[in-house]
Amino acid sequence: MSAPRPLKLLTRTLRTQLVYAGLVLLAGTFVFYFVLQQLYYADVDEALLLRRDEVVGKLPLVARPADLALWMRLDRDLEIRPLRPGEAAGPARIVPEKRYLAAADEWEPYRTLTTTVRYQGRPYRLVLRSSLVESEDLLAAIGLAQAGLLVVLLGGLVLVQQRVARRLWRPFYQTLTQLRRFRLDQRAPIELAASPTVEFVELNVALTELLTQHRRLFHSQKEFTENASHELQTPLAVLHTKLELLAQSPELTEAQAQHLDALVAVTQRLSRLNRSLLLLARLDNQQFAATEAVDLRQVVHSVAGQVQEQAEAAHLTLRVAAAVSVLRQANQTLIEMLVSNLLVNAIRHNVPGGWVQVQLTARQLTVANTGRPAPLPAGREFARFRKDALSAPGGVGLGLAISQQIVSTCGLTLAYRFTAPNQHCFEVSWP
Repeated sequence: MSAPRPLKLLTRTLRTQLVYAGLVLLAGTFVFYFVLQQLYYADVDEALLLRRDEVVGKLPLVARPADLALWMRLDRDLEIRPLRPGEAAGPARIVPEKRYLAAADEWEPYRTLTTTVRYQGRPYRLVLRSSLVESEDLLAAIGLAQAGLLVVLLGGLVLVQQRVARRLWRPFYQTLTQLRRFRLDQRAPIELAASPTVEFVELNVALTELLTQHRRLFHSQKEFTENASHELQTPLAVLHTKLELLAQSPELTEAQAQHLDALVAVTQRLSRLNRSLLLLARLDNQQFAATEAVDLRQVVHSVAGQVQEQAEAAHLTLRVAAAVSVLRQANQTLIEMLVSNLLVNAIRHNVPGGWVQVQLTARQLTVANTGRPAPLPAGREFARFRKDALSAPGGVGLGLAISQQIVSTCGLTLAYRFTAPNQHCFEVSWP
């Protein structure tokens, strides 16, 4: 399952606020409509009760029961009739109901008051109705107007917040851009964008102090590494020369010559180790700039030609399949080191009569070889000074570590794969 895509802080904040505001808008519209409806119903019910009192007050003025029918024909929302035998005289109650209107050919909502009154000494059922047709339209219009107002208010707040947030966060993004361009090997001091916001001012002060300290440490480490490498290389070269001169002495015995050969081998290994450590230090400090287009096909054929004799001396078959021209923006020297390290590693950790195969495609460089019948230790394939019982003699244990650091510096990826019984494969990939 892939990780969720990261979002900007402003987008996350705005999205949360929009979800909250949307829920409030939706719920608020229904609540507002319900409250208005209840208030309106309460007002209608109060009007029905007042009208009941008015009808009760006018009943004594009606002389005959037949005149009640005329009154009901004049007022269609009034109904008054004698109680039927067995019909109970209940208290006044108001209920909603639906009535069919022939003129409109539809059912319309009403509020209906039912109560019992006395007329000429007899109990009568009084029914008063009030139409809610206009009120429903009115409430819907008010609800829509309220919802529209809330939408306009919400949209305005979003636009205002975006403009204000962009202006407030502009120093942060300017600082972020400067940090991306910052390089430890540059001598010019970093100048972060000024901001009237206290938090951004404190952030810039802390970043300036941190970067200044790191730059000082970087230059100190760089100077120490260069000086140490130079100071070590000179005595190693002198020692190697003296040992070779001593080995040419005619007075040496066979035992002394064997000791000298061992010392020469150790001196050569120390020299290689010194150069490898210096290269790793330069890679760690990012002292190589990717400023040129490198033709990987040309590099592969060039390095393969250089190690051809070494492969033949080890009785290995070297096969190269690099017909595709691939251009990558990288450092020419680092790419040559990478290919050379992988090929030399494949030759050194091989078996007599084995093979080394190099394949270049548009998306990948693969170096495969025969070797020991066991994979490299999982998780430690590119560890520095990795040594085990099956390691090849003569190495310093830094070849794959340097290769891993090179691909990291050049924006590539390096993976290891083992196929039984004894095939080792290193894959360099790029986007």
